[in-house]
Amino acid sequence: MPSLVGSEMCIRDRPNADFWVAIEAGIDDDSTFSWVVIESASQRGEARSATLPLPDVILEQVRAGEALGPVMSQYTGIDQIGRKEGAIGVFTGGRLTRSSVYHQAVVLALSPFHNAIYR
Repeated sequence: MPSLVGSEMCIRDRPNADFWVAIEAGIDDDSTFSWVVIESASQRGEARSATLPLPDVILEQVRAGEALGPVMSQYTGIDQIGRKEGAIGVFTGGRLTRSSVYHQAVVLALSPFHNAIYR
């Protein structure tokens, strides 16, 4: 279930916006994914991105308290990898990227806004 904190921060910072969008990446068990929450004054959409299982060598460091981005940068030698292709890009050989799976989740979270059956 997505955290409400990201969307609440968006609403607080821009109370007159038409839409508020929050994207939060995380790790659940042995996989990484993200939640997307999109809200308007009258509606809310939520979606989870594709889930990528992480190798044990990466998970060991993350479970020890390190953030995934720096661990992946150390593993790959790519500076700021979390702002680039991310672990998803590395482990799919570039077939998917962090951005591409976020894109899908955003499209899915928008579904309630353009389909009357959700209202």
